[in-house]
Amino acid sequence: MTTTDVSWDAGFEQLLTSVLPRVTAPLDPALDLKAVGLDSMATIELLVRLEDQYDVEIPENRLTAETFATPGALWAVLAAQRTAARA
Repeated sequence: MTTTDVSWDAGFEQLLTSVLPRVTAPLDPALDLKAVGLDSMATIELLVRLEDQYDVEIPENRLTAETFATPGALWAVLAAQRTAARA
């Protein structure tokens, strides 16, 4: 998968690169976030900042290692929550 296969916005990339300084844009949707420094503290910071920036709440059942494994997986969950919030 390449960055052209996803439709996240620039704010998503900026947020990830600010929380994970070892990540550079453009993001690879399949990038292993754990390998570039996503630990438990960074996960919490990322979660809070995503929820604030996108005005959504990610449900507890989606707070899994799979959700935070890659930018692509994280964006898919975030996009689903944004769609649900608009409905």
